[in-house]
Amino acid sequence: MVGHANYDYTGESAIVTGSTKGIGRGIAAALVEAGANVAINSRTEAAVEATVAELEDDATGEVIGVTADMGSPGGIEDLVTTAIDEFGEIDLLVNNAAVWPREESMVEASLKDWEYTMNVNVRSQFYASKLVAQHMIENGIEGAIVNHSSQTGDRRAGGRGLYGISKTSINGLTWRMAHDLAHHGIRMNAISTDVTRTYQLEKEARMIADDDPDRSVADVLEGLGEELPLGRLGEPADLANAVLWLGSDRAQYVVGTIVRVSGGGNLQ
Repeated sequence: MVGHANYDYTGESAIVTGSTKGIGRGIAAALVEAGANVAINSRTEAAVEATVAELEDDATGEVIGVTADMGSPGGIEDLVTTAIDEFGEIDLLVNNAAVWPREESMVEASLKDWEYTMNVNVRSQFYASKLVAQHMIENGIEGAIVNHSSQTGDRRAGGRGLYGISKTSINGLTWRMAHDLAHHGIRMNAISTDVTRTYQLEKEARMIADDDPDRSVADVLEGLGEELPLGRLGEPADLANAVLWLGSDRAQYVVGTIVRVSGGGNLQ
């Protein structure tokens, strides 16, 4: 591999929503390793406490946990307020929290499913960004916000209806809100994923393996990765590296961009 990058986030403070497992945890761990103060979040208190305890072992900055539901405006307010109170300021927000509705078709999806998906996957990213941006503007902080999108949001093929719609919405949110924030020196961008080794993907792989006794979960995951042009699954560290770059001064002229961290899946 050509070139080597190291990031120093010492003295910087970040919020990572949905950060007790999978990609969110990988992003939080990378920021902790780079020296940042990090607010860990999940709606499950035990998961928050366990993650904070694990990440504190390698931390030079401060690691705090905030149990809050990103589907609730009040939960988002509590998260942002607590992080500001603890750290003094927020320099980076990573909107990672999301849900995966499993409707059979858009015709069968309920209005409740729609509202739940859009509230967690879209409204939370907008509202958290709004609150953090207001804090940044009021305090003259030229910070960064990174949203989490997906290749599903780009594709016009069927399937993954509500989830896909929510991620298409995140693309639009990123383009349009980035324009307004850039006038204040705040950079908003997004990362877009394809198949990545997460709890959700492993859950799907187990379902596939259960229906085919000749395949193990590992075989299913390996097969999914081989379908990508680069020939492997994405790892949480791949997305974390993109966030570290987008939040750093190395990306100081990058605004309103959706960085596709997908092993070439975006080309298919």
